[in-house]
This record gives sequence, C-alpha cells and structure tokens, in this order.
Amino acid sequence: MKKTLLIVVVLIIAIVAGGVYYVLTNLDSLVKQAIEKYGSEATQTAVRVQGVNIQLQQASAAISGLTVANPKGFSTPNAFSLGQIATSLDLKGTNKQHIVINEVRIQSPEVFYEVNADKQGNLNLLKDKLTGGAKAKSTTAQENGGGSKPPLLTIRKFDFAGAALHAKLVPLQNKEFNLELPAFQLVNLNGTPEQISRQVLNQLIDRARDEIRKKGIDAELDKARAQVKEKVDSEKAKLKEKADTKLEEEKSKAADKLKNLLGK
Repeated sequence: MKKTLLIVVVLIIAIVAGGVYYVLTNLDSLVKQAIEKYGSEATQTAVRVQGVNIQLQQASAAISGLTVANPKGFSTPNAFSLGQIATSLDLKGTNKQHIVINEVRIQSPEVFYEVNADKQGNLNLLKDKLTGGAKAKSTTAQENGGGSKPPLLTIRKFDFAGAALHAKLVPLQNKEFNLELPAFQLVNLNGTPEQISRQVLNQLIDRARDEIRKKGIDAELDKARAQVKEKVDSEKAKLKEKADTKLEEEKSKAADKLKNLLGK
C-alpha cells in the first residue's frame, strides 16, 4: 500500500513539474496566443504577432511583427504594423489586479490612417470598437452576477518613435500621403487595458491629423497656390509685354505720321 501511495505521489509531482516546465518552455507561444486572442476580441479585428521573447529573470519582453487589421469598409489591410515592442516590468509593484510596467518602447511602427467614402476614420472606428467592447464585457459580467474585473495597468513611460504615417483620404479623390509621424512620449498612464488603449489612440489620432493637415493637405494647398500665383504672374508678364509692344508700335506710328506731316 505504501509503495502504491509513493508511486501516486511521485506521479503527481512529475505531472505538476511537467506542467510547470511546459508553461515555462512555452511561455512565449502562450503569450503570443493570448495577445492575438484578446487583442482581436478587443478591437473586433484580426490582431497577429510574429514572435514573442520573454526574459523572466530580466523582467522584460519583446514583441515583434504585431499587426492590427483595419475594420471592414477600408481599402488598406492594416491600421497598424508595429515593428518592435520592448517592455520592462516592475515585478515588485505587480500583483494579480495591478500590473506595473516601467516602460513600453515601440520602434519603427507604421500607421495607416484612412478616411473612407463615408468619411469614417479607421483609427476612430477602432477606438469606438474598444469602447463598445469594454461596455459589452461590463454588461455581460453584470448579467452573469459580477464576473472578474479586468486588471488595472500602470505604464510609467510609453515611447512611440520613428513612425511612418501612410494616409489615404478617399473623399479627396483618393489622395495619399506618405509622411513621418514625430516621436512622442506619454507618462503615467493608468487604467484598464481598454482605457489605456484609448488614451494612446487619442494621442495618435490627434498627431496623425496634425501631420496630415500641416505636411499633407496644407502643403498641397500651398503648392497649388504657388502654381496659381506663378500662372497669374506669367499671364501678367505676357499681358504687360504685349501692352508694351503695342505701345511701342503706336508710338512708332505716331512718330511716322508726325514726320510725314512736318515733311509737307
């Protein structure tokens, strides 16, 4: 009996140890799956990740090739393509209900800002979907008798640098702009994942609009104004030259008449 009990205990320990080993050795793929699953649910579009590299001893993680697909009704496939994301965690300040992140760095991302024929902006629509998803989860949780609350996040520093901004404005005859989005930094972000996502998206949308207006539309308008002015100035110069030529011809004719008159 004792021998049988010992075998069962050893077997249980082996299963538990195997489970821990599986989690540790497959942590990167588990996190990748979680990002794709919960990210897609939150944005209601496809979220995909190429790779995840977690270093538990350094309390850091790197995510590569994260893309967020556009909602339906837009021609470009993605809203974001985030090249490299690096994070560092504060393990001492983190618990089950509160995750503290020291820094998030996003390097060389691509932002695809599109306004479709219905004058809807893809980034605005994604933000609305985040809001709608959060409300739907809250309602479902209440209907099911409460449910678990989403963890709160604190991000002490959020860096967004080296972004390429690709803009397409369908109402303006499919006008396209390829611009650079200036780097920006946000500090002390607090809230649920949906709330922080909306905070970041608000900043991103505002800055993208500013760049499209200043370096895109305004630059195009300045170029058009310069072309019109150049054409007007050219026409004025031609008219002036024509008028001067006509005047010289009239002067010459008048001089000839005067000579003929005096000659008589």
